[in-house]
Amino acid sequence: MNLTPTVRRIAVLALAALLAACQDAPPVAPPAQTAVAPGGGQDRVAGWFQQASPAVLALGGTVFADHDEVANRLVFGVEHAAAIPGVERALARLGIPSSAYTVQVTAPIHQVATLRDRFRPTRGGTQIHFSQYLCTMGFNVTFNGGRSFITNSHCTKTQGGTEGTKYYQPTSFVDPTVIATEAADRQYFQGGACPQGRKCRYSDAARAAYSSSVSSTRGAIAKTTGANNKSLTVGGTFTVTAQDNTTTRFSIGTTVNKVGRTTGWSQGKVTNTCVNTNVSGTNITQLCQTFVSAGVGAGDSGSPVFRVTSGDNVTLVGILWGGSSDGKLFVFSPLKQIQQELGAVTATK
Repeated sequence: MNLTPTVRRIAVLALAALLAACQDAPPVAPPAQTAVAPGGGQDRVAGWFQQASPAVLALGGTVFADHDEVANRLVFGVEHAAAIPGVERALARLGIPSSAYTVQVTAPIHQVATLRDRFRPTRGGTQIHFSQYLCTMGFNVTFNGGRSFITNSHCTKTQGGTEGTKYYQPTSFVDPTVIATEAADRQYFQGGACPQGRKCRYSDAARAAYSSSVSSTRGAIAKTTGANNKSLTVGGTFTVTAQDNTTTRFSIGTTVNKVGRTTGWSQGKVTNTCVNTNVSGTNITQLCQTFVSAGVGAGDSGSPVFRVTSGDNVTLVGILWGGSSDGKLFVFSPLKQIQQELGAVTATK
């Protein structure tokens, strides 16, 4: 089709407009922000911040001090409204006008630690390291007047028998201090109640004696942010106010808990009690153990097992040593049987 020059020009312009409409729009620089100057320019507010920050943060109930450069304003956080007048007085003494700052109530800031971090004094439920492996510190105890902690027999160099395993917390790489040395780990026996060709005990437990330079807190178990959420963040402390020295057969449906370095705080109900249990891949049988429908993972071995009595007060009932391959059931040895094999201990605060 023949087009006149004028028509061709119009067609080219139309095509160019169509192509432009189909392409992504080029990036447009955002408009420059104009800082608000409530009491002066940026430099003046920055100077006020250098004066105000140490003065305000020295006051009780304060949380943070910030220079908001975008708004050209000072912002201070306090834990509660009662702290606001003190902040205002401090700023007035420095000659800082009220138009230059904001004071807001905010949540206090805590250090965040996990079960795999270093704890001094030590406490139950946290990570320990021995040889090439990781386990969980069960619970701190007093034994014959000395300080020790209980963990699993299989969390030693040799399961059954005392060979002086050295322990670190959380690992020897983080802190090379030997926190404790294996002091008691009963040999496994054969015959009697033990199935033929196997070796047995009534608890998978060992005791390690603390080094004199390492502090420990008896009756303290790390508490994470919630049960069955797999959090490893420590949000408080369970306190062992009682220990069950008599029970070997726990009632079906009893709710118990554990805290371990891998899956944190798990809670569930007893499903089987006083169960003779073969340990997969070994010739070991643990006699009269307890099954609980609750989460578990590799590295949780040694976890303290307890019942919550009120608030954060708990009754210690045993030590976790195993679990199902799907991670939905854990197995523990009752405290009564631990003491029968290792001797009487005091685990309460």
